[in-house]
Amino acid sequence: MARKKRKEEKEPEYEWVPPEFDEKAFLVKDIVGTKALMLTAVIAVAFGVAAALIGNAVGVIVSLIIYLIGAVTLNYVLRYMKISMSDIDKKTMIGNLALYMLLALGVWILLINEPFM
Repeated sequence: MARKKRKEEKEPEYEWVPPEFDEKAFLVKDIVGTKALMLTAVIAVAFGVAAALIGNAVGVIVSLIIYLIGAVTLNYVLRYMKISMSDIDKKTMIGNLALYMLLALGVWILLINEPFM
C-alpha cells in the first residue's frame, strides 16, 4: 500500500509591526507620577511627625485620627498642586496610598520611641 503524499501547505508569512509609541505622552505621564510620589512622601513624613507630637501630648487615639486624616487629605493636596487624577493610574494611586500608610506609620513609630521622645 502506497503512502499518500502530503500536500505541502505554505504557512502564511507573518510580519510583526510594532505599535505606535508616543514618547512625549509617556514622559509626561511618568513625570506626573513621580511628582505625585514625591509629594506623597513629603506629606507622609509631615503627618507622621504631627501624629507623634500630638500623640505624645494628647493621646494615641487623636494621633491615629490625624494619621487617617492625612490619608484622606492626600487626594485633595494632589488636586491642589494641579496633578490631575486622570493622569495617574489607579494602581499608581493605590501604591501612593500604601506608601503614605507605611511611611507615616514608620515615622510615627520611630518618633514615639525612647531616643526621640
